[in-house]
Amino acid sequence: MHEATKAPWVSFFDYIVIGGGTTGIPIATTLSANYSVLLLERGGSPYNDANITNAENFGLYFLDTSPESPVQQFVVEGVANGRARVLGGGTSINAGFYSRGEEQFNMEARLTDEALIQDSYEWTEKVMAFDQDVQNWQSAVKAGLVEAGVTPDNGFTYDHLVGTKVGGAIFDKNGTRHTAADLLQYANPEGLSLFLHATVHKILFKHKGSSKPRAYGVVFEDTLGKKHVAYLKREKSNEIILSAGALGSPQLLMLSGIGPKDQLDALNIKIVLEQPFVGQDMADNPLNVLFIPSPIGVERSLVQVAGITPFGSYIEAIGGFNVIFVSLSDYQGYTPEV
Repeated sequence: MHEATKAPWVSFFDYIVIGGGTTGIPIATTLSANYSVLLLERGGSPYNDANITNAENFGLYFLDTSPESPVQQFVVEGVANGRARVLGGGTSINAGFYSRGEEQFNMEARLTDEALIQDSYEWTEKVMAFDQDVQNWQSAVKAGLVEAGVTPDNGFTYDHLVGTKVGGAIFDKNGTRHTAADLLQYANPEGLSLFLHATVHKILFKHKGSSKPRAYGVVFEDTLGKKHVAYLKREKSNEIILSAGALGSPQLLMLSGIGPKDQLDALNIKIVLEQPFVGQDMADNPLNVLFIPSPIGVERSLVQVAGITPFGSYIEAIGGFNVIFVSLSDYQGYTPEV
């Protein structure tokens, strides 16, 4: 793991992975067993930031609007949001609830090897997932969901099941966060090169005549503003893997000349491939928050219990955090620790 300022000006790899998040890290780690892999992350390390690693500091990074923040703030249609800008991606800034995916996802993704799916979950869970000590507040939430009809009570399970359950956490019993970056311990250090604060500007493509464009390299910039170029080795099986997130991936495709023609023309970007669906139909999950002030303090807890409804809505709760960051006087005698 090095800063991009230490990267060579020109380099060659079997695989180049753009984005060191929840997807990019396990892909790069797995490939490094047999191939030379370059992993590029535009953010820094989560390990030297106590606001990320310590559960007691959850959410403080959302108040950090500096260019070095692990969260990049943005507003769409009046709704504030943030995207990860740190190694580990969303696992470095989210509330740390761990659950396996639902069967419907496996079907839609055409994942049919049940043994491989199980092995992959266990590979991740050995490093990142922990059971949780459910105390008073979360126990009350769990009982309330069951009483309200979010049934059955599935107890503790990693599996995605309709009903109410206690799930896993990426925080251990000491309150230390374990992110996707921890999966790098599986990597072959001889096969993986990882650079931080490496902002990819574009993917390089080549094509002859009417042939389909083929990616052959990337251009990335370090914190000093110096450009570096990484190329694929000359093997047909070598690939550039784009895993820069739901916003970053289509953005980078468009910067590289793949996207809707009218938008590329408006930005004077040379068209490599007209693809009108890039960047379209993006939607966030709707979220409704119910704030419950308490006349007494409750223990701090992030999401431990989940109510999974048959119609696709999820009910979760946290406790003991001043999540709306207002002054104590605004609570009129109630504790801000919801």
